[in-house]
Order: sequence, then structure tokens, then C-alpha cells
Amino acid sequence: MKYILISICLTLIFSCQGDSVSQSEPLPPPPPPIEVEEKPAQVMLYAWVDKLRLRAKPDTKSDVVKELAEGEALVFTGEKTDFSQKVNLRGVQYDEPWMKVITGDDKTGWVYAGGVKLYQQTTDKSRSPYDQCYQLLELGNQRQFDNCVQKVKEAQLTKYASYIKPDSRGYEIHLLSGDKLTLLDNDPNSLGKNTSLDFRAYYPKLGYFVFRMYSDSADQFLMINDKDGSRMPLWGFPKPSINHQHFITLSSKKEDAQLNGVQLFSFTADGLQKQHEHDLLDAKPLIAKWTENEKVELTIMQPSDKSEQMFFALEGVDWKVVK
Repeated sequence: MKYILISICLTLIFSCQGDSVSQSEPLPPPPPPIEVEEKPAQVMLYAWVDKLRLRAKPDTKSDVVKELAEGEALVFTGEKTDFSQKVNLRGVQYDEPWMKVITGDDKTGWVYAGGVKLYQQTTDKSRSPYDQCYQLLELGNQRQFDNCVQKVKEAQLTKYASYIKPDSRGYEIHLLSGDKLTLLDNDPNSLGKNTSLDFRAYYPKLGYFVFRMYSDSADQFLMINDKDGSRMPLWGFPKPSINHQHFITLSSKKEDAQLNGVQLFSFTADGLQKQHEHDLLDAKPLIAKWTENEKVELTIMQPSDKSEQMFFALEGVDWKVVK
């Protein structure tokens, strides 16, 4: 009997100690965002010869993988032959190596270097996740642009998985305040009937999540504050300035209800404010490049398919078109 009583006491003591430990254990902190290695900028090329042949091997007698259209964008893998070949292109003889490239529809092969050119661009001193996609759009490759957007979006979802939780109904957003914000598609009490969201990016330096918003009236973008969940609608995807104190958005008209132009926003003493809207009428905005903190270059496409550049600069408290 004595040994039984001792066993019972020991059991109670250890049981109480276990309860005490479990009650005093702190809750684990929320997981940090997944670190995704930033890849170096890709070298963009384009075919300047129509029906340039993408081949399986670096030889004019190798199987043709695809015929490339003039102006089609390519990504250079960095691999090229250590030998060159003499090839006649448009009446001019070239003596160039072969380059391994990837097309917008993910076909890999070899092109003759004499038939491609390096895509030159104005130095862009700011970065956004979709810069390479908009380079494709500037070259007129809509399908490749769409493929690029899908890949970048998936990478952004992976990188910020601790903040953004997508499901079949919409998104659950974990704000920095510790609160959760649920946005449901096609919900009159959330976004509105016949309205849905598609996550595109998170800008920690701006303090906003960026979503593409689809609705019956017009497609636009929506920024959601990462601290309080407040919302700000935009015409297009935001491109931050070098110091992240300003950003520009572009919107291209596809339907009558769609807006066609640019917006410029700045952080002021009163918070984030829209400071300028510019209707481009029939011209199509293609890509924005920040050359200075308060100056941005915009490439537009005229109805004649001629591309032009225009500049916006901050003068005082107003953004103006400058030369």
C-alpha cells in the first residue's frame, strides 16, 4: 500500500510539472517571408530577321525547332559556341557564332548570332518584379508578356506565402498589425458582386500589397495597406520610383470602359496621395522607367504603331510633362 501511495504522488507531481511547462510556453512567432534568391537580370535579344530559324543544334543543317518572327523577343542563356560560321542574311555575309536562347513560349534552341540584336533600353534606376515582362510588351510580344506575368506572380506568391494565403474563394491577408483580412471573390460584402482579385506583388518599402481587380465595369488594380488593410484603387500596375516616395501606374485601353493613361502618386505629409492623371487618348502606354527620383520616362505607342517617349517630372507639388 505504501508503494502504491508513493507512485500516485510521483505521478501527480510530474503531471503538474508538465501542465506548468505547457502553460508557460510562449506562442511561436509568425513565420518570416520565404527568401527567394534574386536572379540577375536576363539578357534580352530580339530577332531582326523575319523567319529566323531556331535550331535544335548550332548548325544550319540541324532540325528547325521554330521559325521566329521579326521582332520576337528571346532570352539569352549565356551559352554560345566557340566557333563561328559564315551565313548570308539579307544580302550581307556575317561570320558569327551561335547563341542558345529561350523563346516566350518556352522553346529552347540555337539561333545564329547575326540574326539577333541586343535589346537596348534607357537605364531604368528603379526595379519592379515585372520589369522583364514589360520589356516583352514593349517589343510587341503580348503572348510572351502574359506567360512572363504568370511566372512572376507564382514567384511572388511563394516569396510572400506567410502574408498571402490564396484559396478557391479569394485571399486571406496577414497584416503587419497581426490582424487578418479576408477578401472574397464575387461577394457584395467584400469586394462587390462580380468582382475578383488576382495577387500580383508585395512592396514592403511602399507598405502595400498589389492585386489585379477584375469586374464587370473595368479591370484595374488595387493596393492594400499592409498595416491597416485600407484600400486604394489604381488604373494599372504601380512602378515605384528609386526612393519609393512616388510611383506611376499605366493603363491601356482594351474596351470602351477601360481607362487609357497614367497616374502619378506621392507620399506627402498627409500620406499617400494621387497627384496627377494623364489621359493619353488613343496612344497606348507601354513601359515606364525612372531616370531620377522625380523624373520618369514613358514609352507610348501611337495609333500609327510608332513608339515615342514622353517624360513626367515633379515641379513643386505638381507632375508635369517635360521634354
